[in-house]
Amino acid sequence: MFNVGLIRVITLDEAQGLNTHGQLIESLYPDIAVESVCIPNQPEGIHSPEQTDEAIPKIVQVARECFANKDMILVSCAEDPGVEEIRAAMPGMPVTGGGECAVAAALRYGERVGVLGIVDYAPKAYRRLLGDRLVGNFRPEGVNCTLDLQTPEGHDSCVRTAQAMAEAGCEVIALGCTGLGTIGIAAELERVTGLPVIDPVVAMGAFVTLEAARQQRLS
Repeated sequence: MFNVGLIRVITLDEAQGLNTHGQLIESLYPDIAVESVCIPNQPEGIHSPEQTDEAIPKIVQVARECFANKDMILVSCAEDPGVEEIRAAMPGMPVTGGGECAVAAALRYGERVGVLGIVDYAPKAYRRLLGDRLVGNFRPEGVNCTLDLQTPEGHDSCVRTAQAMAEAGCEVIALGCTGLGTIGIAAELERVTGLPVIDPVVAMGAFVTLEAARQQRLS
C-alpha cells in the first residue's frame, strides 16, 4: 500500500467532508491509502492571493507535523499553495498539488485548454505551464468561493459556463478548483459539452500512481 498525506486548504469539522477527496482517490486507485488533514482558520478555503499567503505557513506546518512518514504529500488545491515551500522544507519528499497535475493531464487531451474556476484569474500552474495554450479563465456567475459550488445555483452556473467554454473553442476543460471535485461535476460537464473535463483531484491520484511505480522500481 502506498501511503499519502493529503492537505485540505479549507477548514472542515466533520470527517465526511474532510475525507471526500481522499476517498475519491482511493476509490479510483485501490493501492493508495490517503490520510487527510485540513488547515485551521480557513473556513472559505482559498479564493484570493491574500488567503493564499495566509494559508501557506499552515500548509507547511501540517506537512511537517502530520505527514513526515508518508510516501507522498498532496495539496488539494488548484493554486498549489505551499507545494514549493514543502519541497524546500522536506527535501526528498514527493509533493504535488491539484493545479500542476490537472494541467499535465489536460494537455493529454488537447492544446486549447480552458480553465473553469472560482476566481477571476487562472491558478499559477495553469498560467505557467499552459502559456498561449490557455484559451481563458472562466468563472461561473455568482460563484466566488468553493462554498458557492455546493448550491443549486452554483452548480447550474458551472454547467452554463462549461457550455460557453465549448462555444469559445476550448478543446479541453481543466477544473480550476478542487471544490469542483468535491461536487463531482466533471462527468456531467463532459456530457453537456462533449469535451474532456479534467478533475484536479482525480489527476492528483494519477500522479500518485506514477510516483508509487517510480519508488517501487527504485526499491
